[in-house]
Amino acid sequence: MANAPHDYFSITYGAAREKFLTAAENAGAAIGSHTHPLKGPSGEALALDVATFGHLDAPKVFATMSATHGGEGFVGSAAQVGWLEENRWRDRPDDMAVVLLHAVNPHGFAWRRRVTEGNVDLNRNFLDFSEPVPEKPEYEELHPALCPEDWTDESLASAEQTLQAYADKHGQKKLNRVTMGGQFSRTDGLFYGGTAPTWSRTTILSVLKTHTAAAQHVALIDFHTGLGPSGHGECYIVGNEGDPGIERAGDLWGADGVTIMAAPGGRQAHDGYNLTGITRELAPVPFYGNTLEFGTHPLEIVYQALRADNWLHLHGDLNTNFARKVKDDLKEAFCPDSETWREAVYARSMEVWSRGIHGLAGL
Repeated sequence: MANAPHDYFSITYGAAREKFLTAAENAGAAIGSHTHPLKGPSGEALALDVATFGHLDAPKVFATMSATHGGEGFVGSAAQVGWLEENRWRDRPDDMAVVLLHAVNPHGFAWRRRVTEGNVDLNRNFLDFSEPVPEKPEYEELHPALCPEDWTDESLASAEQTLQAYADKHGQKKLNRVTMGGQFSRTDGLFYGGTAPTWSRTTILSVLKTHTAAAQHVALIDFHTGLGPSGHGECYIVGNEGDPGIERAGDLWGADGVTIMAAPGGRQAHDGYNLTGITRELAPVPFYGNTLEFGTHPLEIVYQALRADNWLHLHGDLNTNFARKVKDDLKEAFCPDSETWREAVYARSMEVWSRGIHGLAGL
């Protein structure tokens, strides 16, 4: 009997990794593992695991990544496991290789953190660091309110007053952009992009370059959760104007549920987003990236879970009931414990995955 979509989801990184490796082995995939230098919360080994179908010299390569934002990895992992267990790999065209990168931020996945081991947002870490990093003075202004040193009712109320005053003056959308747009100075802050490539960035690029050395076209889905209406999966095509992935997004991904975010050329698009960095690193091979984002809970709930987790790892005690609640809240913020929600996001994942493979095959 075939599994229900809910069965592809896991409750921990370790369980997700075991499901992925078992499904990949049963499907006959070529499997490789890149061991992370640190361990998980129970002393478990961490790795970016790769399952591959097809040949290294394939002219077309389709890839997927889970857990760019570690704690969001449960959905991407479930999609990868389901695709394997349902034998969807049999529909791969002969001239196409498929590469599944499981848990590209394994440390964040295992510790239920959005960030890497260095508090770096991996999706802000793909800058060209040979150039000066962007300055974010407005984030600096709000940092004390975004990341208060004390986590009490009084300190949170004071912080909320500061943030609300900024929203009243500049608008909620501006506040969201300043907060979530990435910053490169506060190592203890939110959405910190780092000042050098992380282990995850380096490993992702190494894997992709190995498997795309002979490619003429490369497409990729990067799974994310936490933004948008609950259960809705929006495709965000992010890059510079003129990038192949921007120019031919409709050919690959269609128009339904697709938002194109094209930045003016000549600057670092979207301040370190991973798919723009991969576009740069794989050039001149045309790259078609798709950030598939699933809504979970209202933004204020997701955002508060991130702030609490940031405070916990900076100032708190991981061996407390408060810490366990923070971790449970974070998981719920990124992967709601709802069979209806999980069925919906899995179905949408398979739809977009299939659409991408057929679109890539048609190029």
